[in-house]
Amino acid sequence: MNATRMVAGLGLAMGLTMLGACRDQRTPASAASAADRSNLVVEGSGFALTLPEGRVLRGNELAGATLELALADGQVAPVRLASITPDPDHPDILRHDFQSPDDHGGWRPTCTPNAYGERWGFPVSLPEGHPGREGRITISCASGAVVKCARFGYPPWRRGPNGEDLLPLHAACMRMVRADYCGDGTPWTKEGTVIDNYDDLGIQTRGLRDDPRHTFEAGWTAAGAVCVAHTRWSDLTTTAQLEARCPRLAAVPLCTEDTARALGARMFNHSRELPSP
Repeated sequence: MNATRMVAGLGLAMGLTMLGACRDQRTPASAASAADRSNLVVEGSGFALTLPEGRVLRGNELAGATLELALADGQVAPVRLASITPDPDHPDILRHDFQSPDDHGGWRPTCTPNAYGERWGFPVSLPEGHPGREGRITISCASGAVVKCARFGYPPWRRGPNGEDLLPLHAACMRMVRADYCGDGTPWTKEGTVIDNYDDLGIQTRGLRDDPRHTFEAGWTAAGAVCVAHTRWSDLTTTAQLEARCPRLAAVPLCTEDTARALGARMFNHSRELPSP
């Protein structure tokens, strides 16, 4: 797959420490009130709810339900699953139309739109240390890096073409999308920036080979960039400023694809250095 990508934009990521009651027309109130963190979990990109009698509702079977979500700050937020449909290009990605209460007794989209106007998202369970993790369960929107990298071909719950664990590549992709060079959670990019990303598994391949304006930027791991040839936006940070902030990057005098691969990178990208002189 050619990888000319419009990226950046963190979108909404909501961390959940507990999932409370789940109510819809198919789930009796007595059963819903018994739902707790032990029987409402995430499988892939969808919820799975085990009812007291042992029946399990999965994925789009929960469309129409309202979840009472206990957030990391202790607040409880109702979120309605207005619809749940497979992504046309990635059937194992379930598009959840998350809706939150508005100020008029109705519901409004929870997610802010991405560059294409999409407002859906999905829940995902990510391990400690993953850059996308916001809690025991993370809800991310299509405008966020968690969803973007899953759609790029790195769903963290899936295996690669030869059985590889895609979780590290998903994490590396998130660092790349956010231009989180140091791996400290600080992004150095802007909404709608175009990059050309590719990897050693062949999931993504170069898409802008004939555009000399896009030059090698960096090689990536789950911990951030292993080296940086140039920053994406020089008005946000220059290479010199970045190396002062992150001395390990200064230890690599010449960053090329071969150098990055030798340092452990399996994901790479080309980009323009903006603003242009």
